[in-house]
Amino acid sequence: MTQLFSTDAERTAETARLNDLARKAPRTVNASWLATGGAAALLAEGGVEEDRGKTLALALAQYASFDEGDDPYGERDFGVLELWGERLFWKIDYYHPDRDEHSPVKWSTELTRRVVTIMLASEY
Repeated sequence: MTQLFSTDAERTAETARLNDLARKAPRTVNASWLATGGAAALLAEGGVEEDRGKTLALALAQYASFDEGDDPYGERDFGVLELWGERLFWKIDYYHPDRDEHSPVKWSTELTRRVVTIMLASEY
């Protein structure tokens, strides 16, 4: 059952907590990751000897460089990474679980699915 939060601060804190989990353990909060064409090509460049997917997953899970410029609402839904000589952006968007439309209930895992999009900064 969806938990109700009485204040904006409580809703923001829960949204941030769920966004952290979307980066660290996506399956626990109805989240998936999506790499754009440029990011997917960069991941594929590593070849067999280098697991770039694992490196990216670890970087996303450990990300903690939030500031007011990138995170003005405190939801921890955007960040910038430097990997393999490239600047990468990641962004979390919120969708209705059964449809491809925006979900306004970001603090609910039942009413919202998260998509973490990873892209080259040049693709933004």
